[in-house]
Amino acid sequence: MRSVYMGMRYIVVFAQAEIGYAVGFDNSADAVDFLYWGYEEYDLLPYGIFDVLTGEVWPYEHRGERVVDVDDELISRTAKDYLKSAIRQTK
Repeated sequence: MRSVYMGMRYIVVFAQAEIGYAVGFDNSADAVDFLYWGYEEYDLLPYGIFDVLTGEVWPYEHRGERVVDVDDELISRTAKDYLKSAIRQTK
């Protein structure tokens, strides 16, 4: 399980075409860049970032304003589901 955490400390949660997704990153700057450019270039709706190690949630703000008003619990739950799925795939 250590390798999963090493490669996915920060999980970004977003929607595209009304479907929710999550992607893991090992660096918070990469996670923020993904959400920024996804919103700017690919019509993603960035929800936020979940820190696997601390359990903290950071709702995404684009140029100082939230793009989507979602509950932190939705971000956390989606990220944890993604992490569980990733762990199952490594077994």
